[in-house]
Amino acid sequence: MLLWVSRLVSVFLTTSSVCLSTSWAFHDCIEASVQMRQRRENHVGFLAGRSPLLTSPPCAGGICVGMKNGPHQGGNASYPVAWNGINGTFVHSTMTVPEYPRKLDGITYYLWTDIFFGDGGLGRMNQFVPQLLLGDVLDGSSGYPDYKPSWKHHDTWVFGAHYFFETWNATSNRTNAHAAYGKLYPTFPGETLYTSFQLLTQNPHSSNKDDIITPQWILTMGVVGDQTRVSRLVVDQPYMGMGAHWQNPTTSWLEPSYQNMCINACWEIYGAFNAAHLPSSGGHYNLTIAQPSSNNNEAKYNFTYWVRDEGNGVCPWCKVTESHKDAVQTVLIDVGVRISDNQLSFGKATTAVVTG
Repeated sequence: MLLWVSRLVSVFLTTSSVCLSTSWAFHDCIEASVQMRQRRENHVGFLAGRSPLLTSPPCAGGICVGMKNGPHQGGNASYPVAWNGINGTFVHSTMTVPEYPRKLDGITYYLWTDIFFGDGGLGRMNQFVPQLLLGDVLDGSSGYPDYKPSWKHHDTWVFGAHYFFETWNATSNRTNAHAAYGKLYPTFPGETLYTSFQLLTQNPHSSNKDDIITPQWILTMGVVGDQTRVSRLVVDQPYMGMGAHWQNPTTSWLEPSYQNMCINACWEIYGAFNAAHLPSSGGHYNLTIAQPSSNNNEAKYNFTYWVRDEGNGVCPWCKVTESHKDAVQTVLIDVGVRISDNQLSFGKATTAVVTG
């Protein structure tokens, strides 16, 4: 049996090079990106006055950074999800917690790094999005079996690992929103949060073939330097296993629908119609995207540049730098918030008074 497992791992090491052969495959997470974004805004921002990320006021709304020619720009840029039989593509991000806005009324804040995939079966959205929350937010789940989302109000920062997805309901002829959440924890301005996405075998020492061919995604979000505040969510199957009972079932993250992923980092902010409702300081993101080792030395990512792909770019605004080697990409993002006509908060707290 162990010999069989060894051969199976060898097969995945070989097939992983197929997944890594292109980073520009056109797939469902691109085709549905515009509709997906609209539906997410309808669900996660419905309690607050909606403020689009593309706004005309000089200081309003949010900002997103992603892969150049990615889904937010209507393009087809994506990265393959590699899997070598033991571990897979790894995405890690840190971000600083900004100062609170001067005015909290009517806001909904989701600050995050995410990855999302194409859809399988009756799935209509498929987003891993551990996030920092403030205001009227989607922050919970009913859990198994329906994973119904729930909302609460928060006057102080909280964070948690989160999986947001939608499924098609043929009876009602509409999509249904679902959420799975890890435990929520408090955090404070100036702290650094980390987010990680890991594709791992469920049991690397098992001789059971199902443990090898059905890896799970581990979503983790925590405070750097504090092991007591770590939110974790294990996603064994797409759509938290709901797809196993569909007419065209989907049960494994190795299925073709999930072989490509899109990545973004966002201040997804609703209800911020002026500078007073924006964070009083900027922030900093540091992303690392890595593929696992393979027995095929020619299997490389075609890494793409990262750019601002949503937001007015004036306030908030950002600076993006990117570097990469054969198997690892690093993306640094500084988010700035205009505090007054002659002063900027850029990547750290400031004592200036927000006006607007």
